Amino acid sequence: MKTTLNGIRFYEEFEDKSKRKSGGTVVAALVLNGTYRSSGKVCWEALAGLFDQPNSPVAGTGVALDYLHQKCKRISQIKARAIHPALFERLDPLRNYTQR
Repeated sequence: MKTTLNGIRFYEEFEDKSKRKSGGTVVAALVLNGTYRSSGKVCWEALAGLFDQPNSPVAGTGVALDYLHQKCKRISQIKARAIHPALFERLDPLRNYTQR
């Protein structure tokens, strides 16, 4: 059984603001790191898909809270795993490393 990844919030990305059609990717916002400002926007550090395609490879990035509210929906870790397994290929080794 997988343990919860504390300090991370998961957001499903949608193709439009109506949030009807999933983009097949998830943003993992690293909320324990706190927010920062960039170009006048409040942001979180995050891991997110590199491409606009389902289960895209991921990389570190910043994500604006405005973007999360407009184009994403907060979801559970379980649902995030089902939607974007590649994200957890990055997150699970980090969790195992920090638990040593």
